[in-house]
Amino acid sequence: MVGFSKVTNYIFDSLRGSDPSTHQRPPSEMADFLSDAIPGLKINQQEEPGFEVITKIDLGERPVVQRREPVSLEEWTKNIDSEGRILNVDNVKQMIFRGGLSHALRKHAWKFLLGYFPWDSTKEERTQLQKQKIDEYFRMKLQWKSVSEEQEKRNSRLRDYRSLIEKDVNRTDRTNKFYEGQDNPGLILLHDILMTYCMYDFDLGKFSNILI
Repeated sequence: MVGFSKVTNYIFDSLRGSDPSTHQRPPSEMADFLSDAIPGLKINQQEEPGFEVITKIDLGERPVVQRREPVSLEEWTKNIDSEGRILNVDNVKQMIFRGGLSHALRKHAWKFLLGYFPWDSTKEERTQLQKQKIDEYFRMKLQWKSVSEEQEKRNSRLRDYRSLIEKDVNRTDRTNKFYEGQDNPGLILLHDILMTYCMYDFDLGKFSNILI
């Protein structure tokens, strides 16, 4: 603990700039200092191409950000024209950035934030686009649903992906209401989404860990 306190004090002094000599400490001196402060610590001082040892970073002054209340459904509705287009897109994004989204608005706004819907699309265009995406999803879902046991035995990657997804789904946080219980339909839905995404991007790798 004494060793860690020395490191903490050194870092604080460096950030505050109280000791001008710490501004340009060479990597070897930094390594020696940390090794003395923390017994048993091993530091690789060998230079590697493409890497740079950074001993101090000047982050500058922290910007002042004024937070606001989460964007409400009423505010969102006020920025929609008669055909369903989002008005003042940059301003809407700023409001979301500074305050986030109210719970009731999330399922609507995130479709725009993630690029599912274009910001300048009308309500009718979004209805058609969503129908198209739903059709695409079920076509991809049919690809893995229609694979027989014999076919899967000959496809080691699909078999491995299915095994990985099933393990990750079983490890999902069951304290979350959406996943609680053994026969919760949310678990089946999550499994199907991940398996379908496997068909969408078969070369992605361990995608289920990222998505869960």
